[in-house]
Amino acid sequence: MKQSIEIINEACARHRNSVIAFSGGSDSIVLVDIIYRHTPHRPPLVFVDSGMEHPATQDFINKVALAYSAEVNIARPAKPYADQWAAQGWPMLGKLAARQWMQKHKGFGYKLDVSSCCRNMKISPGRKLTKQLGATLQFTGQRGEADDALRGLRALKDTATKYLEADKLTVCNPLQGWTDTMINRYKTENKLPRHPSWEEGAITIGCLYCGGGAQYTNSGFKILRHILPDKWREYIVGMKAGEIILSVKHNRPLDHIREAVEKLGGLDELANSRPWIFDYLSYPPLKGYTK
Repeated sequence: MKQSIEIINEACARHRNSVIAFSGGSDSIVLVDIIYRHTPHRPPLVFVDSGMEHPATQDFINKVALAYSAEVNIARPAKPYADQWAAQGWPMLGKLAARQWMQKHKGFGYKLDVSSCCRNMKISPGRKLTKQLGATLQFTGQRGEADDALRGLRALKDTATKYLEADKLTVCNPLQGWTDTMINRYKTENKLPRHPSWEEGAITIGCLYCGGGAQYTNSGFKILRHILPDKWREYIVGMKAGEIILSVKHNRPLDHIREAVEKLGGLDELANSRPWIFDYLSYPPLKGYTK
């Protein structure tokens, strides 16, 4: 933690105004607590409402902000998530995996692109609001190698504090190098609040419809089905994400999947009779997978 505090103080010494990118997840709560508990700095919070958050997230954000007497500002993307997916691709498989998948499946009738979804629905709106607030520095809870493969590779060459030319903004990641064990220990020792969805069985606090980690028993799709069944049905049936999931899992073009789904009674029927087939993106599941 000493290193994280040094990173924070050094960054603030070079920037008069800063903000904390706050999602409500474990890492960002730890970051807020470290800054507000162990430093004299009081940057406001910036929360990005992509429209895909857990229903309890907004209230939780406000509760945390109130506990620290922190100002909270809400950013929103320029377009709805469904428009984002239609234009640039569905957020499935993970950033690197989606790129690799698209190289081999360009004729499947749709696109996968986790990176663009993250960028346009979360990152860009937050950074845009950061600059509108007059800040030149944004703190985030990203941990580098503890996150996805591409981010881990970047962490090897980037320092904790980096100026982003494209965004005209300096981003600082004081928790770079922290492990899950370190995060959990800090949360326990300091009795930090937990997002309500943890009690429901969630494994991450992020966009409900992200398929970046939809693998086997840790799948966000499966958890969404159990904790928010109405949201799950809206996604699988209403938005027809079920067709994309089946196409990826069975490695078949979208028109083939639609034909098969129709013969089986449609997405609604499958969601009723065999909902678990939409739980993961890799086939077959590992031994021990349960419905």
